[in-house]
Amino acid sequence: MNQTAQFDTRYARTLEDLRRIICMATPGEDLTLHETALTARYGMSRTPIRQILQRLAYERLVETKSGVGTVVTPLREDQHQRDLLVHCGLLEAVLSLDVPELTIAQHSDVLALAGIASMVKDGDRDLQYDLRHKLYSVLSSVIPDPILLDAFSASYWRIVRWHMRDLVTDPQNASEAFRALLKHISGYEPRNSRDLFRRVIESEKSRAN
Repeated sequence: MNQTAQFDTRYARTLEDLRRIICMATPGEDLTLHETALTARYGMSRTPIRQILQRLAYERLVETKSGVGTVVTPLREDQHQRDLLVHCGLLEAVLSLDVPELTIAQHSDVLALAGIASMVKDGDRDLQYDLRHKLYSVLSSVIPDPILLDAFSASYWRIVRWHMRDLVTDPQNASEAFRALLKHISGYEPRNSRDLFRRVIESEKSRAN
């Protein structure tokens, strides 16, 4: 692996690790991300760490507070419905594009998600986060427009944060909704990414209503 590839891999892993920390944080927890601590933890210089924090800020997962530093953006209940509707709108925008069909491997991933659905227990935040991440990997991999992909990514992780919050405040209903989503998408026409997106939209809209 060349140096550039190693950097890209480390960048991606660090970004994903911080996303997980943010999404899994206890609701209401004051979480501050210090550049110095992050550079030591991940063995990276300040420049890529700052780039990662900028990416997280674009995804509205963190924000900069004067005199404090980079803190996790608090979830505001008045934004919950809006975030769901924006996410559904971006999913619908994908359907206006010429999206490719899923590969055999991606189709297998969708089937695996459906197979695990019945094993999802109420309040199992680690498993549900991992499954959300797997679904993100499948959906994001077939979005051909980079601008829409960036916007989709930002909205997706906001939705994941809300889901993780709901797993603390109302684990039964949140888990039932997630199991329903996985079950619904499992009925999609094999490898048809458009049908997969339609089913995700239907499930997410049911939460928004």
